[in-house]
Amino acid sequence: MTGWIGDFFRFWWALFYWNTRKTWFRLRGAERDSCPCQTYSDSGLALDSRCDAVIPWHRPVRFRRVCPLLTETPEGWRCGVDAERVRPFWIRAFLYAAGTALALYLVGSVAAFATLRLAKYDVSYLSVVWPRRWHELRGAQERLYARRAQEAMAARNYPEAVLALEMVCQLNPRNYPANLALANLCQLSANPLVAEHIYERLMRDVPEKRVQTAQIWIRTLLARGAYDKIKPLAAAMLTADPGQGGAWLNALLFAARATNDSGFLATVLEHRGSLPAWCVDLIGIERGLLLGQVEEVLPQLTKVYRQPGAAYVPYYQVDRLLRHRLFDQATDLLNRYGALMPPDEAAFLYLRLYRAQGWKPLVETERETLLQFPMTPRIAAEFCACLIAHPDSTLLTRYLDKFIREGPPLAAGTLPVYQASYLTAALADDELRAETIANRIKQFTGSDVRVLRGLAELLRAPKADGRLGRIMPLVPLPTEVIYAVLERQATPAHQ
Repeated sequence: MTGWIGDFFRFWWALFYWNTRKTWFRLRGAERDSCPCQTYSDSGLALDSRCDAVIPWHRPVRFRRVCPLLTETPEGWRCGVDAERVRPFWIRAFLYAAGTALALYLVGSVAAFATLRLAKYDVSYLSVVWPRRWHELRGAQERLYARRAQEAMAARNYPEAVLALEMVCQLNPRNYPANLALANLCQLSANPLVAEHIYERLMRDVPEKRVQTAQIWIRTLLARGAYDKIKPLAAAMLTADPGQGGAWLNALLFAARATNDSGFLATVLEHRGSLPAWCVDLIGIERGLLLGQVEEVLPQLTKVYRQPGAAYVPYYQVDRLLRHRLFDQATDLLNRYGALMPPDEAAFLYLRLYRAQGWKPLVETERETLLQFPMTPRIAAEFCACLIAHPDSTLLTRYLDKFIREGPPLAAGTLPVYQASYLTAALADDELRAETIANRIKQFTGSDVRVLRGLAELLRAPKADGRLGRIMPLVPLPTEVIYAVLERQATPAHQ
């Protein structure tokens, strides 16, 4: 065994050493006296000259793999050619080297494949053995960590899920679902700055999903009341997402109003670019209102806009008129818009108008009108937003009874509406109906709705609580309800 091992290493040494010596010998002229491997004292003739190279070998026959010129004779091992004809065998050397390397490579690839499969990598052997498919290994690693993240989230092991998702995002920064999941978990673990960094990177690195990313990001910013970030994002998306121009404009104006920042609106107007005329008009109106120039902007505020794409305008105008207690102008404008406004939106505005003026019969008429609408998620969200911003115990009770009886089926898409309805009931101290809704949520989510209850307690507090910005993002709510909650916190009773 020892001799075999020795010959094994001699073989690899000899394969290159003696071929190199013979090559040099041929290049120098192949003279008998300078032959590198024949014994110098021998004749140098074929089958009469001994081979110096084979002397240390345990079994000289093994040297024939290096040099087939070695020949066995009755007198022992001799060189098969004259000294002048000694030559290297590089092709043989390279074939041995290549064959051995290939064999080692195949053995190594099999071992690597087995190791990867034992580690639960979803990978084929061809992806391991064929270099042109090695890029698939990164995808397999990405899928492995994605699967681990799903398993961790199913087990509610959020720290492990975060680590797994971070690996997925490092392996593939353009894995959009993984980045969104990681951002959501960062929100759950009270790391909003990390989540914002992820959204900013997605906006930059995944431009084809920029609108979708912004629509998700704006909800988390609103829930946190991060107005300084809402303003530039909403201003940028006014042109990037014209299909939702009304929603982005509402976010911009709401943030400007919350921070009393007329200067930012002036900057937007200076760089308005391709903003539509109605959008420019509303920004100008809001800036004027923030500056106290109510009389100056009143003509624009009471103007009827009929062009397409301005569906948000009537609501904005009437809402601003109501906030400034210009009831006659609000009534006139509502009547002039007529069928141009969605019936449910107009009914909520009429209800606010009549209640602000104390017209009880008309208030009851509008309540009846609103309760005739089918209890869709949109209508339910509008009810909750209206009842949080403008409490009405009579309408609240009737709404909750109808929602519990006829509300949309509880699913992932309607969970925010159910949570909003719970908050509406809890804030009005309607414990019976609040618990009825909470039990449905618990049955669907399998949780104890502790965070939702905590949010309700914070909103009941007489003063704004700094914890609200950390808890609000953890409770999915309709956007209209988030606005209503933020306005509720901004009222004097909550300052």
